[in-house]
Amino acid sequence: MTPLEKWEFGSVEWCRFAAQTGVELLEKARLDREKLEWGFSEEYTCLPARLLDGRDRAVWHFMIRAGNITGGASLPEQCLALPGFHVVAPWPLIAVASSVQYDLAGQNRRFAEEAEMWKELAAAGRLPKERSVARPAVWPREIALALSPNSGGIGGLHNLTAVRIKRSPELEGFPFTDMGVPDLSRMSVQQKQEFYRLLGW
Repeated sequence: MTPLEKWEFGSVEWCRFAAQTGVELLEKARLDREKLEWGFSEEYTCLPARLLDGRDRAVWHFMIRAGNITGGASLPEQCLALPGFHVVAPWPLIAVASSVQYDLAGQNRRFAEEAEMWKELAAAGRLPKERSVARPAVWPREIALALSPNSGGIGGLHNLTAVRIKRSPELEGFPFTDMGVPDLSRMSVQQKQEFYRLLGW
């Protein structure tokens, strides 16, 4: 079998693939497009300049609007205006976790580990301006089912895009949890200083 092509998280190639994957999952679900107006978008801050590859920012989206399902490595205002899931997140905090495949139990573990990470950042006075979800998420049941993994953890938007991510050199050497969350408790003072530098501090 030909190995899957992989890209670094947040690269333009990966953003294009992620958007295309979202569009395809919604199309396969045969949703009632005329009754749904919904958008999904992600923007990553603090990523290495080389990954911007000429872009002003690292973004991608897909949406259902006016009966059409569209998406791409861009972030139109029409998408942001829709109810849905819109995220602005620091790249170093989620890049590795985004490459880990998991089912619902694994997702909950990731959320719990991220909660601990945020506590440690807060205790160190190092909270970034961006904190994951930009506003309350809206997940219509039919859309959530279309984008979620099955009981075996295979498929779903996250897992289909996770297998296409390769580790970025900037993140090598740092300790991460099994779910790919930065493990600040295991970082040396020097590693923490370097990690904070990646976050622009």
